[in-house]
Formats: sequence, structure tokens, C-alpha cells
Amino acid sequence: MTYAETDFLLALIKDDDWLQEAAEEVYEKRQDELWTGRETLIELMLVAYRENWDVLRTVTAARSLVDIRSETEDVLAAASYVEDDGFTPFDALHLVASGDDPIVSSESDYDGCSDRIELENRT
Repeated sequence: MTYAETDFLLALIKDDDWLQEAAEEVYEKRQDELWTGRETLIELMLVAYRENWDVLRTVTAARSLVDIRSETEDVLAAASYVEDDGFTPFDALHLVASGDDPIVSSESDYDGCSDRIELENRT
């Protein structure tokens, strides 16, 4: 088995990357043994957000290329909040992680998506 790191997946996903040819060669030879973890998907979320790419498409593309050896539904849900609701990647991950529980935060982004215990008005 071979662990696929973020730069490898980026080279496969991007339209143009200096590592693309090498990544495609490795992928052709080893695609049945490649895997990654949710950490890679989270890093891809951050890169896509920073570069103003479609976050959900980027994470979904990576997930279709290699086996993921961890739960990823939370990462996909978070990517959806980034794309659809304008959340930052980590705020979206916090929202998904909180489930049905209220969130203690000064971030008003959560309003309408979760019960929030406001910090900013408690002085």
C-alpha cells in the first residue's frame, strides 16, 4: 500500500502542475494500492479555499482518486458549508463536529446553522 500525500493529489486534480506528469505516471502504476486519510482532504480544503477553487469539487475529486482510510463524511459536509454558505474551512469543520449541540463562539457565521452561545455580547 502507498500513502498519497496532498501534493500528489493536487498534481492530479489541478489543470496544470509541475508534478502532474510524474504524478500521473505513479497513479497509472499504483492506483490500486493508493490511499490517504482525512488529514489530506482537510489540507485540500484549505488549499482550495485559499486559491478560491470550488472546495467541494476539489475534495470530491481527491476522494474519487484514492481509497480513504477514515471517515470523510464530515469533511464533505464541511466542504459543502464552505461552498454554499461562505464558511472558512475550520469554522465549517467545527460546525459539522458540533452536531446538534450549541456552539460557544463569537463567530456569527454559525447563526442560522446552529444554536450559538454568543461571547461578544457578554461584557
